[in-house]
Amino acid sequence: MSSKKVTSKSSIASDAYTRPITPEIVIKENPLYDNSDSAFSKSKKEAQPEVMSVMMADITAEAAMAEMERKINLLMKVVEE
Repeated sequence: MSSKKVTSKSSIASDAYTRPITPEIVIKENPLYDNSDSAFSKSKKEAQPEVMSVMMADITAEAAMAEMERKINLLMKVVEE
Protein backbone atom coordinates (compact mmCIF):
# COMPACT_ATOMS: atom_id res chain seq x y z
CA MET A 1 0.00 0.00 0.00
CA SER A 2 2.85 2.38 0.68
CA SER A 3 4.18 1.82 -2.84
CA LYS A 4 0.88 3.08 -4.27
CA LYS A 5 1.21 6.27 -2.24
CA VAL A 6 4.73 6.79 -3.50
CA THR A 7 3.62 6.14 -7.07
CA SER A 8 0.73 8.57 -6.82
CA LYS A 9 2.97 11.23 -5.29
CA SER A 10 5.54 10.80 -8.04
CA SER A 11 2.87 11.05 -10.73
CA ILE A 12 1.56 14.25 -9.16
CA ALA A 13 5.10 15.61 -9.03
CA SER A 14 5.73 14.71 -12.67
CA ASP A 15 2.44 16.41 -13.67
CA ALA A 16 3.60 19.55 -11.90
CA TYR A 17 6.81 19.60 -13.92
CA THR A 18 5.21 18.83 -17.28
CA ARG A 19 2.44 21.43 -17.14
CA PRO A 20 3.21 24.65 -19.00
CA ILE A 21 4.39 27.50 -16.85
CA THR A 22 2.28 30.61 -17.25
CA PRO A 23 3.75 33.88 -16.02
CA GLU A 24 1.47 35.83 -13.79
CA ILE A 25 1.72 38.81 -11.47
CA VAL A 26 -0.36 38.84 -8.33
CA ILE A 27 -0.61 42.02 -6.27
CA LYS A 28 -2.16 41.69 -2.85
CA GLU A 29 -2.44 43.94 0.15
CA ASN A 30 -0.83 42.63 3.29
CA PRO A 31 -3.45 42.77 6.07
CA LEU A 32 -0.71 42.36 8.69
CA TYR A 33 0.96 45.61 7.66
CA ASP A 34 -0.87 48.85 8.36
CA ASN A 35 0.75 51.58 6.30
CA SER A 36 -1.68 54.36 7.19
CA ASP A 37 0.77 56.13 9.52
CA SER A 38 4.10 54.98 8.15
CA ALA A 39 6.66 57.58 7.16
CA PHE A 40 7.25 55.71 3.91
CA SER A 41 3.63 56.07 2.79
CA LYS A 42 3.67 59.78 3.68
CA SER A 43 6.85 60.39 1.72
CA LYS A 44 5.46 58.33 -1.15
CA LYS A 45 2.29 60.45 -1.27
CA GLU A 46 4.32 63.68 -1.16
CA ALA A 47 6.71 62.55 -3.90
CA GLN A 48 3.98 61.79 -6.41
CA PRO A 49 3.44 65.41 -7.60
CA GLU A 50 7.19 65.78 -8.07
CA VAL A 51 7.28 62.67 -10.22
CA MET A 52 4.43 64.04 -12.32
CA SER A 53 6.27 67.33 -12.82
CA VAL A 54 9.47 65.53 -13.84
CA MET A 55 7.50 63.47 -16.35
CA MET A 56 5.90 66.62 -17.75
CA ALA A 57 9.31 68.30 -17.96
CA ASP A 58 10.67 65.31 -19.90
CA ILE A 59 7.76 65.48 -22.34
CA THR A 60 8.19 69.24 -22.72
CA ALA A 61 11.93 68.89 -23.33
CA GLU A 62 11.30 66.14 -25.86
CA ALA A 63 8.76 68.31 -27.69
CA ALA A 64 11.18 71.25 -27.67
CA MET A 65 13.95 69.05 -29.10
CA ALA A 66 11.64 67.82 -31.86
CA GLU A 67 10.66 71.41 -32.69
CA MET A 68 14.31 72.52 -32.81
CA GLU A 69 15.19 69.56 -35.01
CA ARG A 70 12.36 70.47 -37.38
CA LYS A 71 13.56 74.09 -37.57
CA ILE A 72 17.17 73.03 -38.18
CA ASN A 73 16.09 70.71 -40.98
CA LEU A 74 14.08 73.55 -42.55
CA LEU A 75 17.08 75.91 -42.34
CA MET A 76 19.37 73.26 -43.85
CA LYS A 77 16.99 72.92 -46.82
CA VAL A 78 16.91 76.70 -47.29
CA VAL A 79 20.72 76.92 -47.18
CA GLU A 80 21.08 74.09 -49.71
CA GLU A 81 18.79 75.86 -52.17
